[in-house]
Amino acid sequence: MMQEEEAWKKSANGRYKCNIDASFSTSLNRVRLGMCLRDDSGDFALAKKDWFDSLCDIDVVEVVGIRTTLEWVLDLQFDNVDFALDSKRVVDYVNSDIDDSS
Repeated sequence: MMQEEEAWKKSANGRYKCNIDASFSTSLNRVRLGMCLRDDSGDFALAKKDWFDSLCDIDVVEVVGIRTTLEWVLDLQFDNVDFALDSKRVVDYVNSDIDDSS
């Protein structure tokens, strides 16, 4: 499940919640990603950070953040994770039934 965050809410019983955030440094031409995984009590479980050189559109960065986070939680063999990020446009697209193979 993907959701846009207004205020942090803990995940459903037995599930983890992963918040994904991005930051931009125009002076370094760098984007940083942060991922924080919490359990259903809201307690910290794991976190990861990543970065890449090249500034780009915020929605593109959010999608890269989703991909990076999915790879991470799959490597950890987690399958009970809900994801939260800031971009309403990306959340709506991911949750839609649109089949865009472009």
